[in-house]
This record gives sequence, C-alpha cells and structure tokens, in this order.
Amino acid sequence: MRKASLQQQAVELIEQLSTEKLKTVIDYLSYLQDKEAWEATHELASNPEIVKSLERSETDVQTGRLKRWTDVRRDV
Repeated sequence: MRKASLQQQAVELIEQLSTEKLKTVIDYLSYLQDKEAWEATHELASNPEIVKSLERSETDVQTGRLKRWTDVRRDV
C-alpha cells in the first residue's frame, strides 16, 4: 500500500477519535518516532568506522585542528 494512501486512511480514522483516544494515538506516534530515531543512532554507533571517525573528530576539536567554515565554503 502506498504511503499517501496509508496517511489518508490514518487521517480518516483519527478524525473519528475522541480527544482522549487522540492523545493516546499521539503518544504512540511519538514513541514510534523516538524508537526509529534511536534505532538509527544505534545502527551508526554500531559501525566501527563511524565510531573511529567521530573519535578522530573529537580529538581534532580538542587539539584545535579545525577549518573555518569560510575556508571550506571556498573549496566547494
């Protein structure tokens, strides 16, 4: 089923809900959104190459090995 069709079906169902049930739906949707974000974060944190890159970046910041944004922008 296409996303647009699912969204339309969700809207139609939501419009029929009481205020209390709507609050429950919003809580559940927020939970699903947070869960998806955490899963993406966990996936990135589980990648050894990305973890090493982040550690190098933190070291670069601490040691002052940075480039100014205006210098980077000129190179693009």
